[in-house]
Amino acid sequence: MPKDLTPTDQRIRDAVKDAMKQEPRVTQAALAERLGTSQPAVAALVNGSRGQIPQSLINLLDALGLEIVVQRKS
Repeated sequence: MPKDLTPTDQRIRDAVKDAMKQEPRVTQAALAERLGTSQPAVAALVNGSRGQIPQSLINLLDALGLEIVVQRKS
C-alpha cells in the first residue's frame, strides 16, 4: 500500500498513466524493458509505493513558489 502521496507526486503519476494510455502498446512490461528493470519495479513507481519526491524538495519548491510540471518533450 503506498504512503500518502504529495499532490506533486500524484500529478506526476497521473501524467505518466495518461501518457501510457495515449501511446499504443506502452505497458508496464514494455516500459520495464526500455528502462532495463522489471515490471513490478515499474508498477511500484506508477502506483506510488516507490519513488516519491523527497518532502524536503517539495518544501523547498513551496518556499520558492515553484512546482514541478510534467509535459511531453518536444
